[in-house]
Amino acid sequence: MLDEDTARPEGDWLARQVGERAAFVLTTYAVPCLHFAHAEAARLFDATDYLNATAYGQLRYHILCEVLGRVIEQRLPAADVHRPSDRIGTAFTVEFGGRVVYPYKYSEGGADPYAGFRLADDDALKGRLAPGDAPRQGILAGMPELPPGELLVLAWAGNHHEGLTRAVLGVPVLHAGRLRWAHGHVLELDLRIGQDHTGRDEQGRPILDLDRIDAELGIDFDAMFPRLGRG
Repeated sequence: MLDEDTARPEGDWLARQVGERAAFVLTTYAVPCLHFAHAEAARLFDATDYLNATAYGQLRYHILCEVLGRVIEQRLPAADVHRPSDRIGTAFTVEFGGRVVYPYKYSEGGADPYAGFRLADDDALKGRLAPGDAPRQGILAGMPELPPGELLVLAWAGNHHEGLTRAVLGVPVLHAGRLRWAHGHVLELDLRIGQDHTGRDEQGRPILDLDRIDAELGIDFDAMFPRLGRG
């Protein structure tokens, strides 16, 4: 098992598992999408008087599903994106090459541990990681069922006031009912990517500008991955 204090940002394992293009897309653009989802949900939340914390969280989740799904489809066109809007009971996941990426909010504060916490019986991850220990989570509390394939989890923490506070990408394992990460298979993602690059339109809505992010990172995506371009 890998404790969080031993995690290091070395992603060779990820490129070996999913390929260089997918590894680059996940580690470069997932965080800007999370920043965008927090910013847009906060804008809508602050503009209304009737949304509570639960509604804010649901709003943020569906914004994330839409924007991350769109970015994946643009820059990783070989992937299949599944959204809750597809049909009732669909979990937001990204499938490619026998892998399944599942975004998972584990907490609100950046200092909270992202490993070693106990999963509820109806949690999607517990239903997937310990099928013999609990029924498929699709049966429990209306939770959507995850598709088959080797699982990668985009685990993140955030809240209305601070926005995104932490994000990691790794291979989850369940040990004594607690979520851990497979040894050497977890990355801490850089929250600085896209943090100041979303911008605002004339109505004050956040804008996710991937070309601007690329320019500030000094990269040319199409030159790096010319075979498929942007799809």
